[in-house]
Amino acid sequence: MPLLVATVGWAQAELADFPEGITTMTWRLKGKDLPAAQSLSLVVEGLPEGRYRVRLSVEAEGFPDELGMLGFLGSAFYIQSAGAGLDLGALMTLIRRRELLKVGEEYALPGGILFRALEKIRVAGVDCLLGQYTQAGSEGSRVELGLALSDPVYLVPWLRVYEGEEIAFEMVLIEYKRP
Repeated sequence: MPLLVATVGWAQAELADFPEGITTMTWRLKGKDLPAAQSLSLVVEGLPEGRYRVRLSVEAEGFPDELGMLGFLGSAFYIQSAGAGLDLGALMTLIRRRELLKVGEEYALPGGILFRALEKIRVAGVDCLLGQYTQAGSEGSRVELGLALSDPVYLVPWLRVYEGEEIAFEMVLIEYKRP
């Protein structure tokens, strides 16, 4: 069950944040150990009376042994095993307080974690705060993290894991449609 917990730790929006109607989100996943890019799509349909319908799909192509790190759950494991070792408590703190973070500021979090708010960017039409996440003792590795500011996005819109100057893994929102 730790894999599921790791994935839920990335959730940036609650289902209740989504309006009635259909919101579609698609991410592109690439990594140095993934043979080909994958796409992960999540459709959240807000129904009357506070109910929701959710559809998750993953698209990937490759040989069976290449598809072991498939999509939503596999990506959570992949990031943990790719050396990013994201502290989910620190990540949730950033997500919950994202509206308070200011460009140019640094934020120290428990466990020797430092988050630098770098700039505001747009990812698939969503306004985001882009920052860099580093952890003491993890020299040479860092994580670029984009936090949605303008729209509900279930998972973070921008996640890039670096080992040195090489991108070890990235998950980037490439499509966002809302009612």
